[in-house]
This record gives sequence, C-alpha cells and structure tokens, in this order.
Amino acid sequence: MKGHKSPQETLNFKNSKPFTVGAELEVQLVNREDFSLSDSADIIFKNLPEDLKDIVQPEVLTSMVEIVSPVCEKPEEVVYYLRKALKEINQIGKDYGFIISALGTHTFARKEETHITAKERYLRLLKELQIVLRQFLIYGLHIHVGFPDKESAVRAYNLTINYLPVFLGISTSSPFFYGEFTGLHSYRTKIFEQLPRAGIPEYFKDFSQFEELFFILKDEGFIESIKDIWWDVRIHPDLGTVELRVCDSNPELDRIELLITLFQGISMLAQEIRVPEFYYQILKQNKWNATRHSIYGKFIDVNKTSTIKEKAFELLEDIQKKGIFEKLKIENRIEQLKNVLKKKPVSEKMILVYKKTNDIRILESLGFIEE
Repeated sequence: MKGHKSPQETLNFKNSKPFTVGAELEVQLVNREDFSLSDSADIIFKNLPEDLKDIVQPEVLTSMVEIVSPVCEKPEEVVYYLRKALKEINQIGKDYGFIISALGTHTFARKEETHITAKERYLRLLKELQIVLRQFLIYGLHIHVGFPDKESAVRAYNLTINYLPVFLGISTSSPFFYGEFTGLHSYRTKIFEQLPRAGIPEYFKDFSQFEELFFILKDEGFIESIKDIWWDVRIHPDLGTVELRVCDSNPELDRIELLITLFQGISMLAQEIRVPEFYYQILKQNKWNATRHSIYGKFIDVNKTSTIKEKAFELLEDIQKKGIFEKLKIENRIEQLKNVLKKKPVSEKMILVYKKTNDIRILESLGFIEE
C-alpha cells in the first residue's frame, strides 16, 4: 500500500499546549419514574443557560447528550465543568421528568425504542452501518491530552495502546444489555467493536505512517475526517491531541478524575521511555480480560503477569516516582485517587445488586451522577 498518498496530501497537526486535558462524557437521559430512555435532548438545549451551550452537545440518539469540557490544565478542572453541566441538566430534568444516568449501556432499552438525531452525519452513518448503529445503546468517556508536536503525540499514542485494558478495567459499567446480564463487565466494548474502524489500533513508527493510512481510507471514500475513525485511542490532528476512547461512561466523578490523571501521566511518561510493543494477540487478550473481568482480569506485561488493578497501581507509582505528577502540579491529588482504585468498579456494584434483587430496571439508578 506504500505510495498511495499523493505528495500534496498532508495532515496538519495543530500543536497544543503540552499535556493539557479535556473530556467528553456521553450520558443517557432516562425517565425518573421507570428509568426508560427519554427523548429529552431538545428540551435540554432549549433550557440550557448561555454559559453551558458550548459544553453540552447533541449525540447520535435523541435520548442522550455529550458533556464536552473546555481545555484544562488539571484533571480536577475537567471534573468541575462536567459536574456543573450535569447538575444543570438534572435540574432541568426535575421539571420535565428525566434524569441523567452515566452507564456504558442502558440496562434494558431496545433499539426499537430509540430515535437517531436528525443530523446529516448521523443519517449518513445509519445508511452505511444499518443495524450496527441502530443497536448503539452505548455511552462512553473520551479523554484528550494535548501535545506540542505530532511526534510526541505518536509516542503517547503507542504507549497508551499497551494500557488500554487498564483504562477499560477502571471504567467498566456495562454488564447489562437488552434486559439481560451479559456475564461481561463491559458489554459496550463488544458492541463498539462491531464498527469497521474500531477496537485496538496498530502502532505507528512516526506520524507519516499514520498520515498514509488516514489518506488511504479517505481517498477511497471510507472516511471524511478523523471523526470517522473510532479506534480505542486515536491521534486527533485537528485538535493537537491524543484521544482515549476505550472507557465506558461512568457516574463516579472521582473515578473520571483518576482516568484523566492516569492518561495525562502516561502521555508524559511516553516522552521519557522506550515504548515496548506487545504482540497484537496479547493486546487483544488483555483487553478481553478487562472486558470480561474488569480490574480483576489478568494483565500480561513484557516480563510478568499481574491483575489489571495491580498494573494500574504500578503505573501510578512509576509515574509518581519519575516526578511527573509533581511537574503537572497534581501531586496533591494522587493519594486520594489511589483510594478510588481500591473501590469496586461500577460494573461489580451493578452485578452485586442484581444478584440480590434480580431487578434489572433498578440498576439504571446506579448510573445516577454523584453530586
């Protein structure tokens, strides 16, 4: 496939302030009485205060919205903006009978009950993806880190590929779908992997290799922009960021802060170490272990095997010892965030409640945002 890109085709990487952060949180809108999906996105947009109109965005379904933070220096600042928007949406919902739930899947809704937002891009995707998109009752957390140049972004992208299961394991919140217990901790992951350009991507030796692949897909008409590439982590030249996309949506804002902090730390760590490349089958196995078992699954590393939870602690310790959190001026938050990692993931809490109650509907309430 070499030589496919014409000489004049290049991707402009918009350099960002190094290691700034932002997040996008997709959330469900559910009826307060029975926790079914509520087509209330338009109501939200009609009632939002002016200062939140850029932060709350429409999404593929009319029963969901996306909260998009501005660019921030620290993870706790991102959480501040998420909290502010979520609180306002829930306040609107009190008057109109809906509430936010931030789980990776809706626990019992079906595709026949949903409506696609009538935007040109979503309708184009529906025409191409058919039933795959219609059953997309899934919700994710996307995290961005900014980079000063494209090659530093590639290094962070490559290292993040290795640790995708750690991020997924920490965030799992989707063990139920279509009213069934799937037996997995993140069924959202398996639904999302049905897309043609989703899942674990490949390593790139430099930005030009990524650029070449991008233009093969674009010139052949399969994508229009980077937004049509849905990898678990992707380089986003338009924003000058690397975007982590593997996480389930999550109602625990301190857990979201932990995920942002870990990604910010790994992004800086990648500039200081040689990035090891795992066998692709090991990457897939590790991701499956997180999908199936959350933080309790096994993580196969270069020279040892541990649990995903143990690997997460190890990464935090390694980043801390290198003084990276101190450089980022977030050292004072790390011990508190380690305590978050000691708690049960949302998916396990849901499974335990289900085993006690056998009530799938009530599990939606475990996605209500902590205020």
